[in-house]
Amino acid sequence: MSQAQPQIIKAPLKFMVPMEEKPQVFMSVNQAEPNKRTGEFQIAELEIADSRGAAEQPELDREGFELVDSPTAVTNFYDEKQITDVYYPECITLLKTATGAREVHIFDHTLRVQDDSKRETHGTRLPVPIVHNDYTEKSGPQRVHDLLEPEKAKRFLAGRFAMVNVWRSFGQSAERYPLATADGRTIPDEDFIAVDIVYQDRTGEIYQNAHSPGQRWYYFSNMVPNEALLLKCFDTAQDGRTRYTAHTGFENPNAPDDTPPRESIEVRTLLAFD
Repeated sequence: MSQAQPQIIKAPLKFMVPMEEKPQVFMSVNQAEPNKRTGEFQIAELEIADSRGAAEQPELDREGFELVDSPTAVTNFYDEKQITDVYYPECITLLKTATGAREVHIFDHTLRVQDDSKRETHGTRLPVPIVHNDYTEKSGPQRVHDLLEPEKAKRFLAGRFAMVNVWRSFGQSAERYPLATADGRTIPDEDFIAVDIVYQDRTGEIYQNAHSPGQRWYYFSNMVPNEALLLKCFDTAQDGRTRYTAHTGFENPNAPDDTPPRESIEVRTLLAFD
């Protein structure tokens, strides 16, 4: 009996066009407002496969992302205390189990909400509509120095470390604006474009991505709050495993008109391995 083929949707994704001058993203002080960007972008209409129908499920070290069952005791993701006191410990346990990490350090989280009134009320950000990866060859190690006390930073930098986001839809549905992720094995190095990300108090660096024909893109349909998507954004290992994962939010053209706006949380972490 043949394996079922994954369902394919076609949707536009927004990519960066390579340029000589280094692009910049200026982070808005008011999180409810969009960030300002320099550079040229292009829209590519692509096939995005639903990974739920894949015969072989994606894995964090192979494709760069992985869906895991992850029940949570959090009842209100707009409650900062529940996030830090309940959700952070859940994420630490989840990541140690899923990755074998010796140590997990959570350094921040972001809520992304489409609904205008909720976003203004809670001061949350919009979903990111541009293909990107959160860290670069330069900014990955730099964040360890920025975030950790010297002795702890030394411990993380002494061996393999990685940066993994825990992404979760906590609303009724993520179908209106889900997260698309690329198979990291299909994104060549030249498709990663270093971009300055400018905050009020510091300048960091991320990758925005160019499009090339061999890229393969995926999403998970109908994500529920008891699932989490692990997304690798940096890895010091250079042994063939995926080190970066291009990703973006996108408008799902197949979502019914009454699909509610997306509400999601991403927790950013540092993982140290033996």
